[in-house]
Amino acid sequence: MARSKRPEATVEQLWQCQRWGVCDAGTADSCRVDLKTVYRLPRVATPRAQSHHHQVVRDVDVPGVPWDEAHATRRPTQVAWVHTAWAMGSWLLLGGDCGPRPQDTAAALMAPVIARTQALPRLRTDGWQAATAALLQVVGGVYRPRRRGQGGRTPTPRLVAPKNVCSAPGVQVRDQAGHVVEVSRRVGFGGPRRFGTPLRLRQLGETIQPACMERWDGTLRGLVAPLRRRTRGRSWRHTRHRGTVWRVVSLYNVVMPHQSLRQGRTRRTPAMAIGLTDHMWSEREESWLPVHTDPVLTKHMDERIARLLPPALQDQSRGRTPAPPAVETREAHEKEAAPLPKAA
Repeated sequence: MARSKRPEATVEQLWQCQRWGVCDAGTADSCRVDLKTVYRLPRVATPRAQSHHHQVVRDVDVPGVPWDEAHATRRPTQVAWVHTAWAMGSWLLLGGDCGPRPQDTAAALMAPVIARTQALPRLRTDGWQAATAALLQVVGGVYRPRRRGQGGRTPTPRLVAPKNVCSAPGVQVRDQAGHVVEVSRRVGFGGPRRFGTPLRLRQLGETIQPACMERWDGTLRGLVAPLRRRTRGRSWRHTRHRGTVWRVVSLYNVVMPHQSLRQGRTRRTPAMAIGLTDHMWSEREESWLPVHTDPVLTKHMDERIARLLPPALQDQSRGRTPAPPAVETREAHEKEAAPLPKAA
């Protein structure tokens, strides 16, 4: 915001209004600025927040990752789902983005989250089938069954989950009035003992409970005005809607203290709980932090994500449109018909 010719106090006030979920029109009226100035803030802050997040959040120790998606409506009557993933224990937001709900989008969003952790974390979902299938698509291995006998068709290769992958969806069953009457708990990959024992040792819960996901949805809707149920401050553009989410990710990790992370009288943020910083940042410190794109770290992270993603989804993760399918030739058909490698 240096070229906007606004004083520093006005820029800090803009950040504070966006921190507490004030709509764009209310922010412009409270700070006495033009509405275009408020629209310019997420446009210049989103690339900076993404660069800082990609450089800082690396090789973190995460025991479990709850994955959830929140429904949002954009003008004119367009649905934009907000996908978020955070670390259990520290509640650090590992990633967030906006997009539809197919399996390809879930895989493109899940690969960067897994690439930033030291080991494969335990995944908690709300019963969305595409999230479990995307986890298998990202970290699964190719298994080719052997043919039994001399005749018959060749068995079709399939993806299998490694032994160190654990996931548990928790589905809430509601009645006609919308009240929760039952929570369906089951383990998708891995056994119940292998899934719950490490979490129990860290005192992170003994049951599969989606209550933390529902609580995070309420927090996210309170911080982002376009995500609220009944609001007139909806986003008109996808870039502005996505920039609002990334601005909340940046503020939530380093600026906003979490009540459950408090130690005595010391308030702590999720970044302090996981060890990324040693103090709670202010709005001024977060806005004036110099962020420079490091090509070496960016290339290293892109290579880690490319190893996780299938070849058809590598361009989608970088925001590029997939290439059109080439004309099928005899040589290409012979290459596709080659036997697949066995699973490791």
